[in-house]
Amino acid sequence: MSAILDFIGSIFGYVLWFFFDLFDNYSLAIVCFALIIKILFFPLDIKAKITAARSAKTFSKQAAIRKMYKDNPKKQAEEIAKLTEKEGLSGGFGSLIQTAFQIISMFGIFRAIVKPLTNMFHISADKVSSAVAKLPTLANEGLKLIQGYDQLSVVRFAPGRFHIFDMFNSSEVSDILDFNKGFNFFGIDFSLTPKGFSLFHVVWLFPLCCFLTSIISVHINQKVSKTSEMPGCVKITPYLMMVPYLFFAVNMPIAVGFYYIITNILTIIETLIIAKFFSPAKLVAKAEAARVARLLQEEKNVGKKK
Repeated sequence: MSAILDFIGSIFGYVLWFFFDLFDNYSLAIVCFALIIKILFFPLDIKAKITAARSAKTFSKQAAIRKMYKDNPKKQAEEIAKLTEKEGLSGGFGSLIQTAFQIISMFGIFRAIVKPLTNMFHISADKVSSAVAKLPTLANEGLKLIQGYDQLSVVRFAPGRFHIFDMFNSSEVSDILDFNKGFNFFGIDFSLTPKGFSLFHVVWLFPLCCFLTSIISVHINQKVSKTSEMPGCVKITPYLMMVPYLFFAVNMPIAVGFYYIITNILTIIETLIIAKFFSPAKLVAKAEAARVARLLQEEKNVGKKK
């Protein structure tokens, strides 16, 4: 599993390094990376909101079916299946792709961030192992290493100590120096982990902003998709899905939390754009008209065959 995650992290690392090399700023690299992901999945996001709006419209019908067949679960399931097929809600493949990619991106971006030597600079495993083996020397000098993130420790402390980290060539040294200068947000070191500091430290702004932007994003999305009218169990699910992301924002380097913040902000902007120019209600009506026309055509075709 670790090899798979590193492979994904390596792919993401190429993209992040391209933008970092362009701007010499990791914050902008993360923003550009998140923006590309949003643009690529914009069509699926529109489709997901249409499906959500349709689902909200059929909830009252589903509730009536559950009440009618409350003593017959099998019949209840059959009727709900017929309803979802009739309403064109049976295809959830796009949503599955989105969910899968969100999970992949969550671990992939983490891997790219915490293992820059491997996944961004693509330095050989032997050199990375040799560099990590030098870290106890720094600890003996009284330097505070980044616990659990050896490669970030190398990147932080190698500048000025390349006589110790003599396994790197001139090109790799240049990359490490550039990365060390740009791996921050307005001077706040992106390698810092919130859980290692008091609640009043500035690094806790990242998990806090991650939480607030997540809440706002879910609220706006439910309002646009009309899912706020659905039962509590449906409305609360997106909020529960925030928990793992908040856990990562607290327990991992703040660069990870920054990525989630940017993703949430872009999601909010995307949702507002969809509401303005691709209104789910209008798109549902258009899709419904197309579905009805298709059904009528199928009926005509059946009639001709007879």
